[in-house]
Amino acid sequence: MFIKKIFISLLFISEAMLGIDYSFSGDIANYSKFGFNHTNIDKSTGRYPTDSFSILYATPNLSIHTNNNFDMGIGFAFGGLIYDSTERDRDTSGNLVNPNGLGYKYFGYYLGKNGKEKASAKNTKDYFFSNLYIGYENTFFSLKVGRFLFRNTDWLTGNQEGAEMHIRPSLGKWNTDIWAVLTEKKSSLGGKWLKDFKFLNSNPIPTLATGIKIKNSHMSFTPYIQTQPTLYIMAALHFTYNTSFVIGDIPIESQTDFLPMFVHHTLTAQERFSVYDNGDRAVFGDINPKSPYLYGYEGRLVEKGGESLYLKQIFRISKSILKHHFGFQIYKNFGNPNEFVGGWGNPIGIDLNDSTIYDRGTANNAIFASDAFNNIFFYGLQYQNFNINMLNRYTISPRSNEESFSVNMDYLFPNKLSIGINITYFDDTTKKGYEVYQTYLKQDIKEDRSYISTYIKHSF
Repeated sequence: MFIKKIFISLLFISEAMLGIDYSFSGDIANYSKFGFNHTNIDKSTGRYPTDSFSILYATPNLSIHTNNNFDMGIGFAFGGLIYDSTERDRDTSGNLVNPNGLGYKYFGYYLGKNGKEKASAKNTKDYFFSNLYIGYENTFFSLKVGRFLFRNTDWLTGNQEGAEMHIRPSLGKWNTDIWAVLTEKKSSLGGKWLKDFKFLNSNPIPTLATGIKIKNSHMSFTPYIQTQPTLYIMAALHFTYNTSFVIGDIPIESQTDFLPMFVHHTLTAQERFSVYDNGDRAVFGDINPKSPYLYGYEGRLVEKGGESLYLKQIFRISKSILKHHFGFQIYKNFGNPNEFVGGWGNPIGIDLNDSTIYDRGTANNAIFASDAFNNIFFYGLQYQNFNINMLNRYTISPRSNEESFSVNMDYLFPNKLSIGINITYFDDTTKKGYEVYQTYLKQDIKEDRSYISTYIKHSF
């Protein structure tokens, strides 16, 4: 409410005293996913289907810029779940298992105003203010407060509720950016998501990240720290190197990104159960008659944290009207560093949630799992307004091994209408000793998580 009052007050002041410039933008979009695995649910063996669903939403935004370097914005997100296959999922006896559906975990997930209510299909919220901010920016200093899109942090991205500050002193040929962000809540919006703002890691203690970016024409160097004080502290580095060369008569641009990260969990956090069924130590208790196939399994403690190494190499070729890019990514976890940071940012830039709603989290795959190793190869081609991208991922981890190959195609029409289709082959083997939804696995289980997804989006 405080931020809303500030925004309204400054709007009237700006109209009366300052030159202002308005811009209105937004999207109307439909996203659909169709899973190929329609098996009946068998809790005794851990067999669960791949979900299918379809959503429709709109995100209108108003931005206001003044001649005195102030800017303000307000944005609203709303929509609905059109189809949810989990409402019709049955067990091996033919009984409906989730008659109210699980699609709310993608669309409408809501924990109440205080963040302490239980989210369910009967307690959804399909609308919220996605942007609501005030800011100031000149060549040396910028500050933004409210709800807005974080763009400058590796592990805190998307629509956050907080503040971001930059100080940019001049150091000759080097551009310097001293930055800090503070965030309390994050929403999930766009693609398959519409989820209202919620506390990071179900913890009302804000998250802080601060660092310095030093950049010239060929490289940038960004050391930083990030912490949610009661849960973890992280030290990280983002190094980028750009160069170009010619092979024959073909000009090639190269970009290399290297991101090491070191995370230590607090003593309090180490005793929490992993949301993603990660960690080294399994905990068992009495068998719950409501969930007998868990055999008393309560989960794994998140343990001390860990380290990760991320390397991305991309080459770009632009010749004539065709544009190519190709390269690889390697991401390796040592321990469990992503428990508290992997859900709020994604420097890898590929879908982390394309498994099944019945698996851990909300369709989380194993990319950020404890001790996971990921090997990713990709290729893309652009011809005018048509794009095609192919990606192959192989992931191994103590909990599961995954292999996926996806082909994504999209086309942008002149009137800002875009359509796209993604076809993904996804083979998932989850190992014994871990949990899949309401089943503790006593043997390895292999499932087909392949799917087709589509989107139609009109921007204005």
